[in-house]
Amino acid sequence: MTFPQFAFRNVTRNLRSYLAFYLSSSFAVMIFFMFAMFIFHPTLKTGYMMNKKGMVFAEWTIFIFSILFILYSVSAFLKVRKKEFGILTIQGASPQQIRLLITLENVFIGLASILTGIIGGTVLAKLFFTAGTYIVEMEPMQLYFPWEALGLTVGVFFGLFVVISQFTLFIIRTEQTISLLKGSQKPKKEPKPSILFSILGVAFLGAGFGMALVAGIDTGSAVIIMVCTVIGTYLFYSQLSIWALKLLKRNKRFYRKGINLLWVSDLTYRVRDNARLFFIVSIVSAVAFTATGTLATYKSIFSVEDTPYEMEFLSLSTNKDESEQLTFIQQQLVQNNIDYKESKIAMIEAQQGPFNYPVLVLSHKDWIKNFPKSKFSHLEKGVGIYFGETKRGERTILPRNKTKLQLDNQQMPIKLQSIEKPISSLSDVIVINEENFNQLKRKAEVSTWYGFGFSNWKDTLDISHKIQNNIVGETYNPNARYFSKAIGYLYSVQVPSLSLFIGLFIAIVFFLAAGSFLYFRLFTDLYEEREKYRSLAKIGLSEKEMIKSATLQTAILFFLPFLLAVIDTGFALHVLQREGGFPNVLQSGILTILGFFLLQLLYFMIIRSSYIKNLKEYAYRQ
Repeated sequence: MTFPQFAFRNVTRNLRSYLAFYLSSSFAVMIFFMFAMFIFHPTLKTGYMMNKKGMVFAEWTIFIFSILFILYSVSAFLKVRKKEFGILTIQGASPQQIRLLITLENVFIGLASILTGIIGGTVLAKLFFTAGTYIVEMEPMQLYFPWEALGLTVGVFFGLFVVISQFTLFIIRTEQTISLLKGSQKPKKEPKPSILFSILGVAFLGAGFGMALVAGIDTGSAVIIMVCTVIGTYLFYSQLSIWALKLLKRNKRFYRKGINLLWVSDLTYRVRDNARLFFIVSIVSAVAFTATGTLATYKSIFSVEDTPYEMEFLSLSTNKDESEQLTFIQQQLVQNNIDYKESKIAMIEAQQGPFNYPVLVLSHKDWIKNFPKSKFSHLEKGVGIYFGETKRGERTILPRNKTKLQLDNQQMPIKLQSIEKPISSLSDVIVINEENFNQLKRKAEVSTWYGFGFSNWKDTLDISHKIQNNIVGETYNPNARYFSKAIGYLYSVQVPSLSLFIGLFIAIVFFLAAGSFLYFRLFTDLYEEREKYRSLAKIGLSEKEMIKSATLQTAILFFLPFLLAVIDTGFALHVLQREGGFPNVLQSGILTILGFFLLQLLYFMIIRSSYIKNLKEYAYRQ
C-alpha cells in the first residue's frame, strides 16, 4: 500500500471522525461560491456598479470568516485525533511522514469539500437568486455558467486547505508523544474566578449599557461603549458566570436536589473551557442581529416619490441647449416604442421661508391647464398651494402655513391654502395666483419644466442613463436638471435593498457559523462525555436523568450566548433609534431577533437530538 492510498483509506475508514470537518468546509465553500455567482452575474454588471465594491468586500469578508471557521473546525477535529497521531509516532512514523499524511488528508477532504460545495451552491443558486431578486426588487436572475466564480472558488479554497494543513502540522509538532497519547483526557483543575475581574466585568457592562442609555453619541463615546461592552462580555463568561455557578453550589438544598449536582458541576468546567467561544458567539450574534435590524429599517425608510411624471426635465433660462436636449429625450422615448404624454410649464426659480430653500413657482392658470381635475379651481391674491416636504431634517420650512417667496431683493408673503404631496422630484413647487406670478415674472427669468408620463417606467433604466449623460453629463450642469423615476428607484430602493440582501446574507452566515462553533465544541467533548455517562450509568444514573442533564447543559450552552447577544443588541438598537434617526429600528430589531431565535431553536433541537442519541447508544446500549 502506498502512502497516498494509506491517507485515502484513513479518511474513508473514519468518515464519522472526518464528517464535521468535511461538512463545515463544504458549507464554507458553498456560501462563498453562491455569493461569487451573485457578484459575477451578468445582470449586476450594469446599473449596480456603484455597489460592486461593497459586494466584493462582503465576499472577502465571507472568505476571511471561512478561514476562521475552518481553522476552528480543524482544531476541534485534531483534538479527537491526537491519540491516533501518538500511536503512529510510537510505531515509527517520522515527523515527515506525519506531515505528509496530514497534508494528503487535508487535500483529499479539501477537494471533496470544494466539489460538494460547488455542487451544493449550483443546486441552491436558483433559490439564492430568487431571494436576491425579491429583496432587491429587480427582474428575475437567470442561471448561467459561472466560469469566474468557479475559478475564484477553486483557487482560493484549494490554497486555503494547503495552508491549513501546514497550520495543523505546527499544532502537532508542539506536543510531546505522551501528550498526544493522552489526547483530551487530562485532569482539569477546578475553576477559580477572580473577585477583582468579576467586579470589573460588572463595571464594564454597567458603563457600556449606561452610556448607551443616556450619553450623547459621537465617535469617541461609541468607541468607549463598544470597548466596555466587549470587555464586559468576555469577563462575564470567564469570571461572572463561574461565580454564579459557584453560588448555586453553595446552596446545598438546591445543589443536592435531583440531577442539579451533576449539571451544575459539569457546567462550571464547560463554561470555563468555553469562555472564549461563548464570547465570540455572543459578539458575532449581536453584530448579526443589529446589522439585520438596522438594514431592514434603513430599507423601509427609502422609496420613490409618487409624482405624476416618470421623467422630468428643467431647462433654466441660461440653457442654450434646451432644444437639442428636449429632442434627444423625445427621440429616445420614440426609438424604444414608449407611448408618452408630455407637459410643458413655465416656472420661476425662487427661495422660500426662513432658510431660503429653493422652490419652483408656477401660475394657477398653467396649473389648471396641465392638471384640469385639480380640486383647487380658484386662488386669491397672496394665497398659494404648496407641493412638497415641510421639513428638512430638524428644520421646519413652513412655520404656521406661511412662507415668503424671495427673488433678488423682492419678497412676496404667501398664505398657504393647502399643503399637498410633491408633484415634482426636482424641487418643491408653489402654485400662486396669476397676478402674483406676473409680478414675479417682471423681475425674474422664466425657466421651462417638461414632464413625461408613461407606463412600465422600471424598464427604462438604460434610456434614463443615456438621457442623464446627455443633459447633466458626468458631474453637474448648472443650466439644466433631469430626473428619472427609474434612476431614483435604483438608488433609493434597489441599491439599499441590495445592501440589505448582502448584510442579511452575511449575518445569517455569521449566525450559522456561531451555532456551528457550539456544535464542534459539543462533539469534540463527546468522547469524554460518553465515558463519563457510561460510568454514571453503572452506579445508577437512569437514562431519563442523563437526557435531562445533557439537555439542560446543551440548552444553556446554546442560549446563554444568545441571551447576552440579545441584551447587547437591545442597547445598540436603542442608541440607533435615539441618535441615528431610525424611528422604527426597535420594532425591526425585535422581529429580527424572533426570526433568529426560531432558527436557533431549530438548530438546537437538531443538534440535541443527535447528541443525546450518541450518548444513549454508548452509555446504555452497549
